[in-house]
Amino acid sequence: MALINAVIMNEENTLITEFPKNYLDIYEELCSIGIRKALERIPLTDNEDDPIRVKLYADSDIGNHLLFLLTESSTLADANTAAFAVQNADEDIQQELEQNLLNDQYTGIAELLRDIKDMTYQAGQVKMSFFCPLDGNIEDSEYGGTTPVGNLFLKSYEWDIRELLEMEQSSPEDEMAQFFDDDEGIKKKLVSAVWTVDEYKGKLYGRIDCRFKEELTEDETEIFKDWLIGQCADGFGEHVEQQPIHTEDGDLFVSFWHPGDSYFLCTEDELDDCIENSQGMQFGGM
Repeated sequence: MALINAVIMNEENTLITEFPKNYLDIYEELCSIGIRKALERIPLTDNEDDPIRVKLYADSDIGNHLLFLLTESSTLADANTAAFAVQNADEDIQQELEQNLLNDQYTGIAELLRDIKDMTYQAGQVKMSFFCPLDGNIEDSEYGGTTPVGNLFLKSYEWDIRELLEMEQSSPEDEMAQFFDDDEGIKKKLVSAVWTVDEYKGKLYGRIDCRFKEELTEDETEIFKDWLIGQCADGFGEHVEQQPIHTEDGDLFVSFWHPGDSYFLCTEDELDDCIENSQGMQFGGM
């Protein structure tokens, strides 16, 4: 169900679409009428002299109150993000969120998104953190190829790595919990999953902070671990691995996964044992 409808005009071409919608789908629709701009660069203006004109309207009370939070300085990305955040809010906060919107409790989109995030976190009272090794490679811009770097080098760029991860997860559309479909019981409990890094006993590790409405069973924990490993290897982690961090030595690429028996992903309680076993695998001890 659409929360916001849009009429977008580019000279003589007109597109009628609705939000929320997949970012790439919207971009393809825009290309069909000759607009090849990122959504963040298209303001919500309807002036006759503008080459691109945007008109928004809604068919529901929630949608209309959401429109009140958008201004001419807002963009198509803001409209889509706001609609996505409201429509996909956790069912435990939906009623309160809708009442807040209908009672005009928010002064802008930023305040709305902050409140959704805060309410969502409050709904997930059970916290679990999972840890994994962190790998890094430097790309040689002059000769090509990559060179592995040690953990000491990764530690020296900890804040840059954190900044990259925060940027990649800054929008409600980027919340990884929405992509979990491996088990219906876990899906009902899962509230959020956030990738970051953390130093433990002098070494930098990947850390995934998760919130749940209820405790996971042992079987559910193993199922969820498998999903996290998949995300580290082929999903979110693979995407992050392709994003360069500029350093004096070249572009640094960071990975939450590597092949081989020394890799692990475990809870905080299991971390010491996993590190010991991993070191044993690396040096042929086990």
